[in-house]
Amino acid sequence: MRWRVLLGLGVWVACERPRPACNPPCHQGAPCVAGACQCPLPYEGIACETDARDKFVGTWEGRRDCGSTQGGLRYFVWKDSLPLRVWIAGPFWQAATETLEARLWESTRLQIPLQILRDTALSVEGQAVQRWDSLFLSFSLQGGTGSTLACSGQLKRR
Repeated sequence: MRWRVLLGLGVWVACERPRPACNPPCHQGAPCVAGACQCPLPYEGIACETDARDKFVGTWEGRRDCGSTQGGLRYFVWKDSLPLRVWIAGPFWQAATETLEARLWESTRLQIPLQILRDTALSVEGQAVQRWDSLFLSFSLQGGTGSTLACSGQLKRR
């Protein structure tokens, strides 16, 4: 915001309200807006110093419901060198372990794009949402006949 002030004999002085600076300064090329860093994905934190994918990385255990509930399942998540990609390995159908690509969609949400499961005619797509020490999976399995099965999973960090 600018002000103009008349000083004495017709001398105008233009003043500008100082913009709040981000302290600490923003990292990852993030702009400072109204004193807060506007972090680009995958970064978050006061100064964009944290990779949001880190909260997904690790071992997760829990149950999956695809029409019937199956417990004691283990999933592994790790980061890729590409900035928004992670990998999820686990039993998405029956007991076979599959490795699926997922992309950071929001700081606590992964999108699992449409992929075909190995050695099957099934495709899968969905999402994973992280809250505290829980990871919630929601995905659909689609068969070659056009049938769709909605699945969900609730996992805890191990």
